[in-house]
Amino acid sequence: MHIVSNGTSSSKETVNETFAAARTLIEQPIPTLFDARKWPVGGSDFWVAFIDALPSVVSAGAILIDPGASSALGGFPKAVNRLMVPFEVFTSEEEAVEFLSRFVRPLGDIAQDD
Repeated sequence: MHIVSNGTSSSKETVNETFAAARTLIEQPIPTLFDARKWPVGGSDFWVAFIDALPSVVSAGAILIDPGASSALGGFPKAVNRLMVPFEVFTSEEEAVEFLSRFVRPLGDIAQDD
């Protein structure tokens, strides 16, 4: 899945709306690319909602940022990677997709989980 920030807002409400829409498209968590190059920095309510919603949609995550923007993320990506799901930061979309491809499961494997 590819979720792209449109640059207008980062709030608890936008997280809840985005993840609710994503859940209508999938049956189980999947590798997800978050394109945050136009992302407005979110407050603490954004991060709490994001962390709460993440496991319901994301089996592995890559966040795509502009070069030099990693300081705005702080320790968040490392904490998610350590505690929740594989999660890395990239400035190259190709590298992000390559990372996520390691977590894509063949359809036969998914059907066996049902």
